[in-house]
Amino acid sequence: MKKFRLFSFKEKRRQLLDELQNFEDVYLIESKSEKEDLTYNREDIVSTDAAIHQVKFIIDFLEGYQEEKPKLRELIDGNKTLSLEEIRQRAQIFPYQDHYEEVLDIYHRIEDGHMAIEKISGHIEELKPWEKLPVAPGDLDKFTRVKAITGQVPSRYYQEFEKKILDLDYAYLDRVYQDKDYSYYLVVVEKSQEKEAADLFKRLGFSSVDLKVKGRVRDMIQRSQDLIEKRDQEIHRAEEDAHKATCYLEDFQVYHDYLKNERLKLASSEKFLTTKNMDLIEGYIPSPSLKEFEDRIQKVLGQDYYLLTEDADRDSQEVPILLKNNRLVKPFELLTSMYAYPRYNEIDPTPFFAPFYFLFAGIMVGDLGYGLLVFIGTLIALKCFNLDKGKRQFIQFFNYLSISTMIWGLIFGSFFGGIVPMPSLIDPANQVMEMVLLSMVLGGIHLFFGLGLQAYMDIRDHKPLDALYDVGFWYMTLVGAIGTGISKVLTIQPMVAKILFVTMIIGMVGILLTGGRAEKSIGGKIGWGVYSLYGLANYIGDFASYFRLMALVLSGSFIAVAVNMISGILFGKGILGILFGLVIFLVFQLFNAFLSYLSAYVHTARLTYVEMFNKFYEGGGRPFRKFVEDSEYFNVK
Repeated sequence: MKKFRLFSFKEKRRQLLDELQNFEDVYLIESKSEKEDLTYNREDIVSTDAAIHQVKFIIDFLEGYQEEKPKLRELIDGNKTLSLEEIRQRAQIFPYQDHYEEVLDIYHRIEDGHMAIEKISGHIEELKPWEKLPVAPGDLDKFTRVKAITGQVPSRYYQEFEKKILDLDYAYLDRVYQDKDYSYYLVVVEKSQEKEAADLFKRLGFSSVDLKVKGRVRDMIQRSQDLIEKRDQEIHRAEEDAHKATCYLEDFQVYHDYLKNERLKLASSEKFLTTKNMDLIEGYIPSPSLKEFEDRIQKVLGQDYYLLTEDADRDSQEVPILLKNNRLVKPFELLTSMYAYPRYNEIDPTPFFAPFYFLFAGIMVGDLGYGLLVFIGTLIALKCFNLDKGKRQFIQFFNYLSISTMIWGLIFGSFFGGIVPMPSLIDPANQVMEMVLLSMVLGGIHLFFGLGLQAYMDIRDHKPLDALYDVGFWYMTLVGAIGTGISKVLTIQPMVAKILFVTMIIGMVGILLTGGRAEKSIGGKIGWGVYSLYGLANYIGDFASYFRLMALVLSGSFIAVAVNMISGILFGKGILGILFGLVIFLVFQLFNAFLSYLSAYVHTARLTYVEMFNKFYEGGGRPFRKFVEDSEYFNVK
């Protein structure tokens, strides 16, 4: 990485930011200064945020009315590819405000219609129990000698209520409607008994209902239903307009991405230091891009600028990290980013763990049929589908793992759990000791390789004694311990056994004496030395972790064999047996393949992160984010 400081005239800021965004490979940082004549620039981006929110709202609305493509066609077509300049040009000629108001009006017509229908429907629900009321509610107040009341009683009291009301000398009662909760009544009483009726109402839980309806209730319900039908027609016409307006959807998506990139430039300009006429811009660029960076600056500013560049500080935490790997290793970068980017003074672990990941994942699945299945599927996706960068990288990653799976499937002689007999170099089910030995050997290589990377970084950083103390003594201890253990089981020359034992002792003493070298006190040095030596127990656990290579391939193969046995039994039971057997074979073999790959993905990552990375890698770097926003609608080239 190169760090740069660029002094330019403020009047050229807009054009310069446009050009830097076309360049993309620039990472801007916040400039700091204690000089009084420099002040931070604060652009107002609130209006841009509001516009982005508006456009996103319109896009989400129109997507609901877009003609839905078949999923396969959607994958094949993918996102359209546009350059940043094409997005900018299309956005600038798009009459956004006119179409925004047009679509917003459609949205309000639909929403107002639904709200009106909801309100009317609620009113109908309130009136439904009174649909069979024999008189218009408005006429009930016209009586002079009697009191007519509409109301409801909890249904559990309705028999008692009716009996008590009818026991009055001058009372009439009509049960208009009844459901499990309430009974609805028209009650008419002579005014001389109005007080007595009111006492009964209170005691029996009668609630009066004031029906503010002109004319009969059933007529009002009919008018309301007619109004709902009218509103439905209005909504239908508005939705037809919404379907037509989807022709603007892509333009709105372009405008959305344009605004997001404009906002990025505004937010970035807040990091500048400015005077009345000048901007100070600081950031990082990849070293190979320096010449192009200078050319683009000259294209906009001519000779009216001053540029300072220097190599990025290796020990700085603010240097952004841009991983650079060949096409074989690049898909494995997703695992590095999932853990942590390396710091600038570390190494990129991707090319070092990728071969082990490829190897271990293939062992864990270990079936030629499962490998072919994923290889063909991922190959079709890569060749036929228009995938964005992230999806393509993910599919390519599993394409590589399927190749390893096929190789190990041939070694293990497994094709869908043995449905087709194949010769094998190793039979995991019957050659358990060979699988244990394979797991231990590969695990040892993995661990020793991780330690070797730490030694390399120490030597690179001119710290050869650290390489000896932190790696060399551990090599001696582990090699000596493993060799001494083997000498107890196998017959080897006494001199060799003695050398191995002495090597182990020297290594352990070295760890004990140097493990706490950073401490100042003697007690601290001894204590940390003992603690460092205790790490030998962790190595035993690390070696044991690699038994999962054997365990996972065995579990997957046993499940596949069991599925084959069940299917084979059913195949001998006639036509129905063949059909059910075929379904069981396909469903459970596919499910077992999915579980096998999922387990391989997770457990190989665990071996990488826990067993390998803790030997040499800390991480904590900040990723290099290009000066362009990612798009969810287009592939921006």
